[in-house]
Amino acid sequence: MEFIQRTTLPVLAGATVAGFAAQRVSQTVLDGFYARSGYPVPYYVGQLSFSADKLSGWYTAMLQAGTLGVYWQTQFMDFAFIAATALLFTAALALVARAFPAGTRARRIATLAVPLGVFAPLCDVVENLFSFAMLPDPGSVNPVLAVLYSSAAALKFAGFFAVYLWIPVALIAALAQRRRR
Repeated sequence: MEFIQRTTLPVLAGATVAGFAAQRVSQTVLDGFYARSGYPVPYYVGQLSFSADKLSGWYTAMLQAGTLGVYWQTQFMDFAFIAATALLFTAALALVARAFPAGTRARRIATLAVPLGVFAPLCDVVENLFSFAMLPDPGSVNPVLAVLYSSAAALKFAGFFAVYLWIPVALIAALAQRRRR
């Protein structure tokens, strides 16, 4: 991960701030689309249902309400959130790696965590692709697609959890290591 060592701290900090701002804005817009779609349950409930019958019911409810088209738009809008999240996570994880003293084992380990920045966003892309495969026939969702869709969502949420846990823990460890030096 040579780019981590060669990228200046102001560039990494700026990319982290830009990623955070873009993620917040895209999340706000995405939430508005989601609300207008009338999806009958919270998004995480639907994404983690692992149930073709439940997904078919929720999709059919939107179809009958005339809002399934808005839900399609929501899926496309999600790609802005995905891109913002990839920028935020990758830049923040690189910045955290740089917080450790150069040449230390801790920095090498923290550098290995940087690819996690794109893991959750890529899982989100896969989840959306499965969603696109299920939406053309909302009343008859394929059970295998439903399981694959929910599996991608579960991996996405696990990736988010790992990043959000790693960043503060690693920053505290980096500060402690720098104080000891």
